Amino acid sequence: MPTLLLLAGVYSGLAVSCYFAVNGQFPMWLAAVINGIILYGTYTVVHEGVHNNIVNQKSRLRWINMGAAFLAAVPLWILIYPHRGSHIVHHKKCNTDADPDIYARGSFGVVTFWRIPLAILSQFNPIEQYRQCNEYGLTRSQRYFSILNFALYVAIVVMIISFDYGYELLILWFIPFFIGYTLMLVFFTWIPHHPHTITGRYRDTRCSLWPGGNLLTQGQNYHLIHHMMPWIPWYRYEKVFLEIRPGLEQHGAIIDGFWPRPAKDSCEAAKQVNPR
Repeated sequence: MPTLLLLAGVYSGLAVSCYFAVNGQFPMWLAAVINGIILYGTYTVVHEGVHNNIVNQKSRLRWINMGAAFLAAVPLWILIYPHRGSHIVHHKKCNTDADPDIYARGSFGVVTFWRIPLAILSQFNPIEQYRQCNEYGLTRSQRYFSILNFALYVAIVVMIISFDYGYELLILWFIPFFIGYTLMLVFFTWIPHHPHTITGRYRDTRCSLWPGGNLLTQGQNYHLIHHMMPWIPWYRYEKVFLEIRPGLEQHGAIIDGFWPRPAKDSCEAAKQVNPR
């Protein structure tokens, strides 16, 4: 239920913000900031749907998982089937060269201001999207759906521009999307997995403990919990972490503050607990 409420909040918030901005009742810059915050938090719904964590898989309503994921993916220009395939491989090949998210291996500056923006822009490349459809073993119907999905996104943008709302689209969607999504990937991909070289159940990602982290990152400061138990919904990560923290520490799990410890320190700590 919290995830579906989040989805409802995303669309309600974007609708209200855009309506008031377009009608001159909100400054455009304020609506852009609001939309950026909303779009920063939108991916959580996609992520939960991909992992079937919204509705029990045994329920007759299990279709809600991918349905909610699809709806949340629209303002993020994500094609849900290739994205799901990519994310499953990420879990299986985490921090190896075969990890689809390995583009985030590197320093904060290089990843945040170069590699993440390039990864986001690649979502607008139909050739790259089709390549992913083939790479992640989508069925024929899933490939067709993804192609139509991309065409729908393009059609929506063309329609909005044709109605002479191109400037509003830029200010109220693209810039907030680009900034919000970049920040999300920093907290969802770079910080949890840095230095992207350590593998193993207790080591391929970390927990980052800092005031307000659970709220501001929607639980992703406990990303290790997600990788260990991907069936647990995002709003329960903290509770599970507190319950099993002694065991995590015993196995050398990486538990940091806000900022990841230097890569060499993380690697050295892992070797000391699990020498090879």
